Amino acid sequence: MKYIDVYVTAIIPAKTDSTRLKKKNLRIINGKTLLEHSIDYALKSEYIKDIIVSTESDEVKKICESYDENISIYGRPDDLLKDAEVADVYVDLFQKQFKKNGEWRIPQMTTHVVGLQPDHPDRTNDLDSMIEYFIDNKYDDLVTVDKEGTRNGSVRIVKVEYVKHGTMSRRVGSMLDDCTNIHNEHDLKQAELNIGEKYE
Repeated sequence: MKYIDVYVTAIIPAKTDSTRLKKKNLRIINGKTLLEHSIDYALKSEYIKDIIVSTESDEVKKICESYDENISIYGRPDDLLKDAEVADVYVDLFQKQFKKNGEWRIPQMTTHVVGLQPDHPDRTNDLDSMIEYFIDNKYDDLVTVDKEGTRNGSVRIVKVEYVKHGTMSRRVGSMLDDCTNIHNEHDLKQAELNIGEKYE
């Protein structure tokens, strides 16, 4: 591990009220739900010390509880469901939910926040390499983009102070992650094909 003083908290926003593809985050490809693909991706990181899943769903909670590793589950407020901005979920955790639940360690220890939206199961980047790239380039915020340069929500890395204060960062970097952004059945099948190719 290159940076021993880095303490990363991963946040996985996993609501189940998606409108285009019902219960999208619980759909299964390669034997795992999209949620599990994101949890497993986070678990591979040496920098991530805490994994938080934000959800309103009992089904999601049961999946999280099935892991041997400690995964913290936080309820998703009603006003952060539907088409709410994902960044607001991260901010809400640090500004309200941790205090409400008596959690002092995570906000005190965290140096960086990694947001992992579950609908990108075929991520192409090693997460710790991304974190090191972020630090090496002195970014405040790093987002993944597709081949057309459009932000896709696969991975977002942010310095914790911007999450705590609810402010957008000034210096934003981007990194290509040509993964599938799942919106419909076709996208789901494409991601499954991509994951299958990885293991051939």
